[in-house]
Amino acid sequence: MVKQTIQIFARVKPTVRKQQQGIYSIDEDEKLTPSLEIILPRDLADGFVNNKRESYRFKFQRIFDQDAKQETIFENIAKPVAESVLAGYNGTIFAYGQTGSGKTFTITGGAERYSDRGIIPRTLSYIFEQLQK
Repeated sequence: MVKQTIQIFARVKPTVRKQQQGIYSIDEDEKLTPSLEIILPRDLADGFVNNKRESYRFKFQRIFDQDAKQETIFENIAKPVAESVLAGYNGTIFAYGQTGSGKTFTITGGAERYSDRGIIPRTLSYIFEQLQK
């Protein structure tokens, strides 16, 4: 059943090289609303003072770290929406982000391994399984 109208999730994209991980932290203890802090270290360019913010904090219903599997994303995001749709409610999943941030992989999945299926193929399979019951 629908418990909330809009939920916002974040998925941190794995980096190509493990040594090159972005500087971020996930705070799960923040009063039931986890936050993602992005840290942008200041640098001195040509001796000029850089007064830009050094960190940004964003709140989400849930944050999935770099090691989150497609199955975990489906179970926590798409499956509850599919269950609500089967119960007669409208449901939408919307992926938003910068070019190359992993939206297509999350939604449609990878073509090389069955376990890399994304939200769309998993949701279609789930809906047809439920309709056959």
